[in-house]
Amino acid sequence: MASFTDLDLLSDYRFLEQVNRSIDTKKRNPEIKYTRQATLPVHLHKLRCTAHHRKVSLLFMPQIFSRHKENTTYLNWKTNELFWRLEWIFPQAENFKCVMERTLDSVRLSTLVEQILNPVSSTGETDIEKLNSKLLLADKLQFYRAAGLINIKVFLKAEKIKKADSKFYDLDLTLTLRENLENKTIVEFPTLHVVMKDHSNMYEIIDTDEETSDMSTSYEMRKKYNNSETNKKDEPVNYFFNDFSDDDEKTDTKLKRKKQSLNIPNYEDLIKM
Repeated sequence: MASFTDLDLLSDYRFLEQVNRSIDTKKRNPEIKYTRQATLPVHLHKLRCTAHHRKVSLLFMPQIFSRHKENTTYLNWKTNELFWRLEWIFPQAENFKCVMERTLDSVRLSTLVEQILNPVSSTGETDIEKLNSKLLLADKLQFYRAAGLINIKVFLKAEKIKKADSKFYDLDLTLTLRENLENKTIVEFPTLHVVMKDHSNMYEIIDTDEETSDMSTSYEMRKKYNNSETNKKDEPVNYFFNDFSDDDEKTDTKLKRKKQSLNIPNYEDLIKM
């Protein structure tokens, strides 16, 4: 402490001021302040409810995230038709990525794969630019086209489970997209990996039951934590074993309120101490 000078005190004081300004800036920024704990917009709420009725747990990210901004999943509430944005990744084609903006969930998965592998024959495209882009797509996926559906597997990236980055669901090509997404958790929109069967052993495949088990465990842990916090609040104070009074409790409450914001004293007051 002997080597602690006014210059050190001034440096610490300026650091606290900088932290205080940074916190205040963050609080005033509407994008940073925004979270999904607040009430969802009407269209997202309807979309989530529709997905729930289809046995899909649909989660949304904060609006500042690029994945949320890119999401084009759409609900036609008049017909109750759900159109998913699908992100396709082809690992055996240099991780080529293809996106379907809006895909009806009643379409069979094998049909969707064929539309990607044979983009020119799937639609009667007359626009030259779009036709050229589809020809480029067909050229990049020629290895998959030569293999055919019989030698292809489609994996859905798992979400909200332990080590989710390396786990996938094995989807059934004979079922519809809606049937394949049942009892799954989706963050914004599905990410599908199209893999050659010869390379499928490189992926860790899990069952839906494993995800359900992890989610149940997580729910139980949150429930126990909330109950313990409630019990702490409701627990009466035994003054026979605790040597503090009501005045002490009021003082502690005031201190907790003050901790919510940084109250930095004036520099002149600090150097007088």
